[in-house]
Amino acid sequence: MNVAELMVKIVVSVSPDVVFSTVVLLMREKNCSCILVSENEKPKGIVTERDVVRFFAKILLPDKVANPYFKDVPVGEVMTPEPVCVQETTSLYDALMLSRSRSLRHLLVVDENESLAGLVTQTDMVNAYVRLMERQTELESANQALRQLSHEDSLMKIGNRRAMEVDLNFTEASAKRYKTSYAVALIDVDLFKKYNDHYGHQAGDDALKAIAGAIKSIMRKADRLYRYGGEELLLLLPDTRGKNAMVAAERARKAVEEIQLPHVESPLNQLTISIGVASEHKEGWQALVARADKALYQAKQSGRNRVCEEA
Repeated sequence: MNVAELMVKIVVSVSPDVVFSTVVLLMREKNCSCILVSENEKPKGIVTERDVVRFFAKILLPDKVANPYFKDVPVGEVMTPEPVCVQETTSLYDALMLSRSRSLRHLLVVDENESLAGLVTQTDMVNAYVRLMERQTELESANQALRQLSHEDSLMKIGNRRAMEVDLNFTEASAKRYKTSYAVALIDVDLFKKYNDHYGHQAGDDALKAIAGAIKSIMRKADRLYRYGGEELLLLLPDTRGKNAMVAAERARKAVEEIQLPHVESPLNQLTISIGVASEHKEGWQALVARADKALYQAKQSGRNRVCEEA
């Protein structure tokens, strides 16, 4: 099943210069929870009930003297810009995973020409998934499908490899659509095999959880962390490139260094990480990750516990 089978094909849409009050009245008239903002049939933004509440809170709560009356504004100033879009051919599984991982209630659907085709909600997707589960005649088949829906690594409590691939696909498409950039930082725990051999696998698992926690503590809200495989992690940095990506990666390296996990088999006497960074999106995300992997190799070869950018 794909999102084209679930989406609402007739969607209320306005241009960015329509005034906000008109949009609010339209939401009431149509009894809808969101209004799409488009220009030349291309998605520009979305106005949800949350955006409406946020706008009224902004004009009423901070300074009632300065804002005694409602001042109408173009809806382009209120909308959430650059909404997350999926293709009509996107599977229910991938769309639901994207909605859950980014806490999105609405996903816009575009056709092969990037023109607006419709809207699908998280409720629509969950209900569709439940209907699919109800059709299963074998309990084990249903349990297996539920396990496949999971997007979290059970040990580190971060996204798993499958979730990473889905997110990178959508991040790449969004970067091309809105002409923005993104970066990836490939992270490897230095001399982790020696750590496991000396301290034991339980200590190794505890160390991986501590490292993931340290990195999450310095991440921006938009950043996402995934388990790439084994002791390798991937940090996805939307709207980031070049120097800023290096700064973010260095924060992650320092955060792990500061938890000071002892590692007697390391020349540094503590557990550390090496990081390879790559940005821009002229190639596909697979090539971007491959470039980050080369940079990670450089970091390893030049002494570990450092950040390198692929030349």
